[in-house]
Amino acid sequence: MENHKKKLLSPRHLKTMSVAGIIFMLIPVSIFAIWIYSANKGSTQADSVAIFNSYFPSFLQGRFDTTILSIGFCITAIFFSIRGLKLEGKLWYTINLIIIIISSLLLFLNLFSMM
Repeated sequence: MENHKKKLLSPRHLKTMSVAGIIFMLIPVSIFAIWIYSANKGSTQADSVAIFNSYFPSFLQGRFDTTILSIGFCITAIFFSIRGLKLEGKLWYTINLIIIIISSLLLFLNLFSMM
């Protein structure tokens, strides 16, 4: 049992979780960047929403579909990065902390936008 526990917390496993946190964070960041681009390109709110929706498949064009998707990826990125904080080394700690901060901010932004 003890050997199994050490294997789960190996540095390689924790680094993989940290990289997964980066990947999962990039999806909500990309969605947010697409929204900023669309908002700047459209002349009205309706135009901006139409431009934004044009970048996604039809099953993601509902009112809150991309928001819920973004929330899920933010929570997953936070989870993986919290696990990755156990890595030794200042670089990995800083990377995971930045992922947690950015993902948390995007999570709160997405939750606020659903109000």
